[in-house]
Amino acid sequence: MSVPLLEAVRDPDLLGATLTPWPRQLDLLRGLDDPSVRTHLLAVGRQSGKSTLAALLAVHNAVLRPDLDAMIPRGRTRYVLVASPSEDQSREFVGLCAGIVEASPLVAPLAEVKADRIDFRLRSGAHTAIRALAANSRSVRGMSASLVILDEAAHLSDTAGPGSDERMFTALEPSLRVFGDAGRMVLISTPHGELGKFYELAQAVEAGTLPGARLTRAATWEVVPDLDEAWRDRKRAEIGDDVFRQEYGAESVAGAGQFFPDLSEIEFDEAPFRPEDMRDVVAALDPAFHADRFGVALVGEAVGEPGVFLVGAVDAVDPGERRRSWEARREREDATLERVWSVIEPYHAVRKVKVVSDQHQADGIRSYFGRRGLEVEIVNITAPIQTAAFVSLRARLLDGSLRCWKHPLLVEELRRVRTARAAESVVLPRFAGGHCDVASALALACYALREGVSRPAAAVTGPSGISQRYQRYSGSQFG
Repeated sequence: MSVPLLEAVRDPDLLGATLTPWPRQLDLLRGLDDPSVRTHLLAVGRQSGKSTLAALLAVHNAVLRPDLDAMIPRGRTRYVLVASPSEDQSREFVGLCAGIVEASPLVAPLAEVKADRIDFRLRSGAHTAIRALAANSRSVRGMSASLVILDEAAHLSDTAGPGSDERMFTALEPSLRVFGDAGRMVLISTPHGELGKFYELAQAVEAGTLPGARLTRAATWEVVPDLDEAWRDRKRAEIGDDVFRQEYGAESVAGAGQFFPDLSEIEFDEAPFRPEDMRDVVAALDPAFHADRFGVALVGEAVGEPGVFLVGAVDAVDPGERRRSWEARREREDATLERVWSVIEPYHAVRKVKVVSDQHQADGIRSYFGRRGLEVEIVNITAPIQTAAFVSLRARLLDGSLRCWKHPLLVEELRRVRTARAAESVVLPRFAGGHCDVASALALACYALREGVSRPAAAVTGPSGISQRYQRYSGSQFG
């Protein structure tokens, strides 16, 4: 017979040996035990014990739900899967679960605790496990889970590629299928701006367009009983009102976590600038031949306005699906480069264009555009250089020395670029089939122009100033 969650948490022989929940924490646990809700979003302020609440739910689901054990074939493991932005955070979550388990006289004998998982051999013969997952959607498929927990779910949007929030949610949600309406997904987090899957789901719940889902918000001072108004005033003064409202008030605050400020403050032009308006034109590339889009952005200095940069044509070229044979891959790559050339060619016909590209498929990029008479600079985009490029782009947008036109995808990508939580570095979340590829190309163009490598007089027979300064190199798998 299943034991209700609150009953188990209040019983020191089950899950209640290590803590006495505060009243608001009990309210949150009561909500998590509601059988009518399949997807829970908990936006909870920092230092409110939210991970502990999720750990109690995880152990309860793994050990005290025999009704779920009956839904899968005997001998098969029923999982509680836990994903966090980093592997260390996931393991810390398993450590919280282990502390609850080891303090329980009834549960501890059933458990085998490891660093990244806890296995349970229940008296019924069922086998369950709480398993910590790295933020990698490729490694989480194929397991049947009765409960999926995304801890600090809003901050998965700081992760690009297979660890992104969109990919993790998409990969994990089908693992609940075996359990039907009894399967549960819990996303619990401090909010992180008005971007990402956590925010999008929260918006859908509030709009009433996500059936079977519930959003619960709890500010830190609502959960922790002894935090008074003086504590709130002190914290607000220390970190600023917007950050305080988000980190402790559990609000999704516009602009918080975003690398660029509110773009409504930026005056965008309606159309790309013509080649006649520009000189020293750079065509910056963020190359991709599968999985991502190939970003291209043309930027030049304004004729008659030294120091003012103008944005010409920009585009994100979709190379199409992955090809298996060498011939098919080469055909796709040639077609992709032809489409990129169609963006650059009208400018090169009027102004000599220099190509600046990151190191991906460097030999192929250099060969292709070199045959068309363009000088090519290959840039090894390290994390510090990428951040410096985006800082340069942001500074110019803010001071008006970059005149940018309102390309819909570019503007949306700029809105989605994020600042990593721990430091001023750039995170490019997956969006619309790429990783902010047009924004990356634009940032590289601005950075190249700032460093002066776009000048036609630059040497074409050897590495340019940027190459020498940052020891950039080229390398390729593409001939």
